[in-house]
Parts: sequence; structure tokens; C-alpha cells
Amino acid sequence: MTATLAPPPAPAAGPTRAPRGPRRWAALLLLGGALPFVLVALARATRFAEGDTYWQVATGAEILQRGTTSLVEDDSWTAAGTPWHPNSWLYDVLVERAWALGGWAGLGWWTVLTVSAVGLAVALVGRGLGASAPVLTVASTVAAVPLVVWLSARPQTVSYALVVLVVGLAGRVLAARRPTRVAAGALALVALTALWVNLHLAALSGLAAVGAGAGLALLAGPGRALLRDRSAWPAAAAALARAAAVVAAVGLGCLLSPLGTGILSAAGHTAGASVEIIDEWAPLWRAKSYLVLTWVVALVFLLVLVAAWRRGARAGAVPAWLPYWVGATAALVVGGLGAARFSPMALLVAVPAVAAVVPLLRPARLPWLASRLALALPVAVGVAVLTVAVTDLPDFGRPGSLFPTAATVAAVPDGCRVLNEYDEGGLLTLLRGGDGVLVSADGRNDVYGTATLRWTETLMRGHDGALAALAERGVGCLLLRPDRPLVAQAVAAGWQVTARDDARVLLVAP
Repeated sequence: MTATLAPPPAPAAGPTRAPRGPRRWAALLLLGGALPFVLVALARATRFAEGDTYWQVATGAEILQRGTTSLVEDDSWTAAGTPWHPNSWLYDVLVERAWALGGWAGLGWWTVLTVSAVGLAVALVGRGLGASAPVLTVASTVAAVPLVVWLSARPQTVSYALVVLVVGLAGRVLAARRPTRVAAGALALVALTALWVNLHLAALSGLAAVGAGAGLALLAGPGRALLRDRSAWPAAAAALARAAAVVAAVGLGCLLSPLGTGILSAAGHTAGASVEIIDEWAPLWRAKSYLVLTWVVALVFLLVLVAAWRRGARAGAVPAWLPYWVGATAALVVGGLGAARFSPMALLVAVPAVAAVVPLLRPARLPWLASRLALALPVAVGVAVLTVAVTDLPDFGRPGSLFPTAATVAAVPDGCRVLNEYDEGGLLTLLRGGDGVLVSADGRNDVYGTATLRWTETLMRGHDGALAALAERGVGCLLLRPDRPLVAQAVAAGWQVTARDDARVLLVAP
């Protein structure tokens, strides 16, 4: 599989693979450069902070029970009867199987598996580009720092692995010369993209990255050669045909889901319902600091690729694959300006290429520095991560401190309609949905819509008539942060506090 994921560098222009012998053992110990992500995976599994995972488990169970991905909302009192289609139906089914097989521990190991897959994808493609394991480890460690908050048990994490693999495989097909290899690579791209789009609708971002990369590669290579020498048109035509085959293959793969050609409207609906209220969908100029940090690091990695291209051009030794990777990374960096969620994709796509071109920049004492950093950085990260993992080991896979405790959730009366915080609705549905408990929201903002979510937020802020509005809709439970103004109003109106923990307070109507 390694040989089909990314084009090898030109012998005279690109970096070479690490020598055999002792360095091979070092590469194995570093997991080929994936070690930083594996360490992050262990920490994220013991500090579970992803609320969407729980409604995805419930959705996966519903898909298996009904045998369809066309669902009707029945877990909430705010959107009951609304038809909807999950954007990650296959992921939902798989995470439900992890839950069914192992419960909380199953979710923990699922997190370890999916986050580690991101590192393995980066290492696989990076090694295919000729990067050494030590340099890959250093680049991955730098990238992992802003990515920690993005990596958890959610379909986006699978997308991070698959965008690297799809971009890498597409680059390999672009570099192929035999028609049989191009055809086989295109079929593999169709299959890989089809898997991705069923796991997560974000596969469309792969189409944008591959298209931009292929376009820049054409302009920088065959296009430029054609301007200099008209007799180069046969080679340019062949390159254009390969690029068209690659883009068409990824585009076809994006259509191979239950949504079919409706994928564009579904993606537009999700974006429209998210941009105003979901942090990671916010444009960069109003995004939170950690989102901006991810984009800035991605931009720095892109600038490293551009610098390597310029230096290689002056020396007449630009790797043939470099313009493609610059274009693919740039497309996602630009996408991150409009929606911060594309920034981690841009950063991860850049990591393998950056690790491969670092030798082109010829920093002093590179092998010595890379080998030492490859040891020191993972050790430093590993100590911090393992400290967290060991400390929180009893909570492996369990909801973190941001969620209500099991005792608080269990105290919700059967059949109660609950006004709850946005992130915990899925946990309530997973644990108490079978008892008839209905939530106000659970993270599926595309199902509820912006207006409904803003209305429930207004209720929690205690606007005039909030309790009366809840009574009209039969809402008898509040599971909110203790500092919510509505909590004080409810207590004054005679609502009874039946459970409380560090994160939430549960009140029941008189």
C-alpha cells in the first residue's frame, strides 16, 4: 500500500529515504513519525470532551434498527418529526458498534484508533515522499500541539486521516506514466473517496484540495514547459488527462453515498445552519484563539513549502510533486479563512510534504538536530500525555468533567422533557432516551436550525415569560449550568433541585 500513496521524489532533487540498519529501528520506535499522534490519542481517550459522540452512537443504533439513513427526529421536543439525514452515517454505525461491544471503554479505544490513524496516515504519506522518521516526528509534534483540541471521537478526526491519504494517493496517480497505473490509481481514488464520504460529508474538501493541487501542478510543470516549447504539447496533454482522471475520480467518489448528487445541497445546509453558532464554522476573523492558532501554523507550513520550492527552483532541483502539495495545502488554508474547520486539514496535508522538503532548505546540522529533536519532543509530549492518561485512567472513555455525572443524568424523571445545554443532549439521549426523556438540543444544529437553538439559549438566559413558554410545551426538567439566570427564576417559582454536580444542576417542575 505504501507504494501507491504518494509520488517518490526525483532522485536528484528530493530527499532520500533513511538508511537501513540502526536507523530502521529508530523509525520503528517512532512509528514512522506517527508517535506524537498516538500519544495524543491516549490523552484524548482519558479526557473525553466530545458531546457529539453520544448522539452519533444513538444515531448509529437507529440506522441499524431501521435499515435506512433517511431518519425522522424523535429524540427531542423542539424538532420532533423533522426528517433528516446524518452527515456521517457510516461513522455513526461504527462508533455505535464500539459502544455496543465495549461501552465506555469501547469509546475510549475507538478514540485511540481514530486519532492514531491520523498519525499513521501522515507517516505513511510522508515516508512515501521520502521524509525520514525523525524529521516526520518533529513536524508531527509541532503540528500536534494546535491539533490536540481537534482530535477526538468524532467523524472529523477520520476526515483528517482520509484527506491526507486522498491527497497523497492523487499525487501518486498524477506522477504515474503508464495508463494501467493511472487507471488503477483512479479506481483506488474512487473507492477511498467513497469510503470517506460515507464516513463524513467533509470529503468535498478533498475534492477542492486535489483539484487545486492538480491545477497548480499543471501550470508549474507541463503548462510552463509548453509556453517555452510548443513541441511539448503531447506531454502536456498527457498530464492534463491524468489530472482530469484524478479530479473526476475524487468527484465520482463524492457522489457514491446515499445522498448521491444531493451532497452539495446537504453540505450547504449544514454550513448555513452552523456558521453563526458553531465555533469551528466561524470565519477566521471572528474565530476563537485556538482556531486562529491552527490556521497560523498551517500558513507557516505552507510558507515552508513555498520557500523550498523557490530554493529548489534556484538550484534547478524542484521535486516534481512539490507544486501539487503547495496547491493542495493552499486551497485548504484559503478555505480556513472562511471556515476555521478547514485549518486542521490544511495543517495535516502540509506535514508530510514539509517533512520531505526540509532537507532542501539545508539548515545547518540538520541530521544531528532532527535526530535529537525526534527524541526530545516525543519524550516531552509523552511525559505530559502519559501523566494525564495515567491520572485519568479510571475515566477512560467516560464523559469528562464538562458533562453532568451519571447520578445527575439518572435523576432525570422518566418521560421528562428537558431544557438542556447544547453539548449534553446526546449523552441524555444515549443514557435516558429509552426511558422517554426528550432533549431540547444535542449538537445536531442542522436538524434543529439556528432559530430554535437561539430560542432555547434565550430561554436559558431567563427572558420574561421563559417559564411560561416552557410550561406551554410540557417541559418539566431543567439540566443547566448553575449560573444560568433561568435556574434562579425556576427556584423562585418553586421548581425543586433534585440533583447537582460540579457542572450541572437538575430542577423539576412543581
